[in-house]
Amino acid sequence: MKEALDLRFDFSLILEKNLRSGEGLTAPQLRSALLRAEKAARKVARRHASGEIGFPDLPFREREAGRLSRDAALLRRRFTDMLVLGIGGSALGTKAVLEAVGGTGARKGLAVTVADNVDPDVFFPMVRSLPMKSTVVVAVSKSGGTSETNAQLSIAIEALRKANGRSWKERVVLITDPEKGIFRRMAREEGILAYPIPSNVGGRFSVLSPVGLFPLAAAGVSVARLLSGARQMETLFRGKKPEENPVLFASAVYAHYILSNPKPVNVWMTYGEGLERVAEWWQQLWGESLGKKRNDGTTVGQTPARATGVTDQHSQVQLYQDGPPDKVYTFVKWKEGREKGKVPRAGFSPDMSMLGGRPLRDLFDAEFEGTIGALWSAGRPIVRIEIGARDEAHLGAFLHFWEWVTAIVGECAGINPFDQPGVEESKKITRALMGEKGSSPRREEFLRRMRKRTPAEIRVRRGG
Repeated sequence: MKEALDLRFDFSLILEKNLRSGEGLTAPQLRSALLRAEKAARKVARRHASGEIGFPDLPFREREAGRLSRDAALLRRRFTDMLVLGIGGSALGTKAVLEAVGGTGARKGLAVTVADNVDPDVFFPMVRSLPMKSTVVVAVSKSGGTSETNAQLSIAIEALRKANGRSWKERVVLITDPEKGIFRRMAREEGILAYPIPSNVGGRFSVLSPVGLFPLAAAGVSVARLLSGARQMETLFRGKKPEENPVLFASAVYAHYILSNPKPVNVWMTYGEGLERVAEWWQQLWGESLGKKRNDGTTVGQTPARATGVTDQHSQVQLYQDGPPDKVYTFVKWKEGREKGKVPRAGFSPDMSMLGGRPLRDLFDAEFEGTIGALWSAGRPIVRIEIGARDEAHLGAFLHFWEWVTAIVGECAGINPFDQPGVEESKKITRALMGEKGSSPRREEFLRRMRKRTPAEIRVRRGG
């Protein structure tokens, strides 16, 4: 299956000859940046060839995707709802694709609810709201040792048991490591259906693995089309020279604004329903992959910041235009919207006659262009991306594009974009505080440091 793609990547407003503010790339800088990106891409490719990383292979696992789709179709005959349990990369990709292609209501599939937080005031009402006699629970954790997902699963299983008795096991699916870990052991011992996450694919790069494909297929999303779009982006990346290659060009630009002309913030401003969740997915991918300490102790990174057009034009653009020049801007928009409704002609002040009788889409598009124009006038560097259609193929290509860009930029920066040592440390402290077996020394050391800290605390308590 091959889908026609329409993606526009406009880098003209990062060129110094168009920007004239000292914030853009000169021709020599661009050449140097492209050479650096090419070299980094070759290093990532070698890591892939050695089997160390596996995300480039995911678009080509069509047989697995077909099996997942068939299994998901069987679930659609038995159940009405699916509860997906996962944190971070185990959930964000699923949410991004679901909402970007139109949400669960736009497809004939299970109603999919994604629980990506353990806030009890959110999670317990979520579980109570679901019809547990007709709900299947999907828990996603590569290690099976994610505290949040384990807590979620325990609560969900209790609800399934109350509603279904011993048949609760038929209503649980685990997505985890192919060989080891708590979830894999649980699947073997309890006879629970389980799908493998490739051992060389990390969570934030896993949306095109069973992590995302299985719940998306259950929701009625065409995972075949999703993978088709990603394959086309993979083929384009491998077949185009740098000046015609959106992956290499974007990698060169963003690496420049991290290394050569440091902009510590990358603002992603989205225009179009559903893109907010894609921005959430990108935020984790960018922040967790690129915020690192190098071997020599120096640090690197770029804070990913999300903004929504047109809402944030009235809350953040003042800062973007007149505030510190410490940001690069990425504008993302659907090329065309679905809704064709017009603003009525009647009742308008003469001063607002420009609106009457025109599609509301015209105003939305003008807001997009106007915001870019304002930031351009202020000399801010801007990357502009337009996605031709709100469908699976375009989403697959777009997500795979960002996975490759992130990997290459990380290599340019001299860090490993595929690990997350800071996150692992926070997990260890959390488990220690919860009383994990063998963790008491870590817990006591943490509490000791907290007791010895210099206090600076204000509490306000007032009577009724």
